[in-house]
Amino acid sequence: MVQISRVGEGGAEPKARARQEHAPGRNPISWSLSKGAVSGTLVLRFVGPTPTGEIAGFLAALDRNMPLRDAHVIFDLRELVGHNLDTRAPIQRWLLDNRSRLAQVTVVVKKAATIIKMASSVVGMATGIKLRVRDDLEGDASVLHLRA
Repeated sequence: MVQISRVGEGGAEPKARARQEHAPGRNPISWSLSKGAVSGTLVLRFVGPTPTGEIAGFLAALDRNMPLRDAHVIFDLRELVGHNLDTRAPIQRWLLDNRSRLAQVTVVVKKAATIIKMASSVVGMATGIKLRVRDDLEGDASVLHLRA
């Protein structure tokens, strides 16, 4: 797994810029993006709450790192805190815009994350893209490396 960015670094932006954008007293960026060195799977991981202002940043990072076709994207929401309703429409739009490039989309959630499971299902139905929502990592080799 190649780490493109770490939580708190502002996505794929340089550390110095992330420090400028997130002055002392402000929370660090809540997401990170990594890419499987062999598989090319993109793993977008969220920690804590996701402020509305970060949505464009994580979608832009996905755009910059997406292959032209057969992409597998994993949204790892196991450490997400809360549910920001403002994320649904931009993610839904991004999925529709990139539908031809996506082979598989997997959403990994905590077992008790019923609201996140429901929201993921709504996005999948609205886009016509089959989202695999997982609350265990046992049966899917593509997400086994996500064990925390």
